[in-house]
Amino acid sequence: MTTEKELAQALRTIADRAENQDVLPGVMAKRRRRRRRKAKGALAAVCAAALGWGAMAAWPAPQVVVDTAEPRLAQPEGNAVERLWPQAVFTMPARSRPLAAISATEVLAWGERGTLEVYNAASKRSRTVAALRQAPRHLAIGRERVVWLADGQAWVAPLRAGGQARKVGPIPGENVDRMALAGQDIVWSAPLDGLWRMRIDGGVPERVPGSKGLQLVEWPWATDEPLDVRTNPTKVVNLQTGGTIKVRPAAGVEGLRCGPTWCTGTRGDDTVVQRSDGSWNDVHRGLRDYPYRDRFFTGSGEIYDARTRTTVTFEGAQLPSGGRQWSSGSGVIFWTEGGGVRVVNLAAVAQP
Repeated sequence: MTTEKELAQALRTIADRAENQDVLPGVMAKRRRRRRRKAKGALAAVCAAALGWGAMAAWPAPQVVVDTAEPRLAQPEGNAVERLWPQAVFTMPARSRPLAAISATEVLAWGERGTLEVYNAASKRSRTVAALRQAPRHLAIGRERVVWLADGQAWVAPLRAGGQARKVGPIPGENVDRMALAGQDIVWSAPLDGLWRMRIDGGVPERVPGSKGLQLVEWPWATDEPLDVRTNPTKVVNLQTGGTIKVRPAAGVEGLRCGPTWCTGTRGDDTVVQRSDGSWNDVHRGLRDYPYRDRFFTGSGEIYDARTRTTVTFEGAQLPSGGRQWSSGSGVIFWTEGGGVRVVNLAAVAQP
């Protein structure tokens, strides 16, 4: 039986996840405040429901590749991202804000005209996917389509030119935690209620078999992420095959958040990156959350490629206060620079 205390903790966790500490001015700050208010305002309703749905962060569903080989030796710390990964860095117009990586040359962006757009870094052109009243809080993207939540409904639009957005159907509750595209299904998760799915063509939501008590990482992977941010999960599960990877924390590490191969957590004041089986760990500066494509961690002005054990630094825009700000989406890191938006597209970094 879910208790009111557990529900309250779930909503606090949701509010923490919605918080984005490193954001561009203006639009990103407003988005952060809206998320906080929405998460707090939902607490009473969720407690009344007794089996409330959790809140969702944007989470695309790229193909997860599990690295089983030993990573190469690290390159010297402090490599500039433009020098190490020149193919992954580009500048796009200041009127757009990247939301997610699509491919090595394309990113999904939110345009100032109120549109979802696909920006092509090679052609330096964008095409409109859909016109919306506001930027979606939660979305998932594949190579052919994008889905998002708006007004309690799931919507889908093709990424090709000339396509039209259409309503898929209602998703119960407003506080979904994460979502993904899984073939012809939309998949989403909630902190207290496991994973659910619905066909792209519509239909009745159904629970993903074997997902009770789990939360989505990147499809088909899910984990038994605890509500307490200091507590470690115990497993990462492949919901297509049923295979389970046991999570073994390195000595003294708390708050692990794991993909199938790599995790990040804390040990005292340090951030620790480790293998999910605990066989290797290293200390880094402020890296956070789940790895993108079970490989990349970001935070504190750096990107860490766990597969090659390479640390890459990047610089945000110099602000009048002397500080630096940068923001991130799913597979993209970006900051204002020289009247444009400088973007690092992690989908463009070659496989090792």
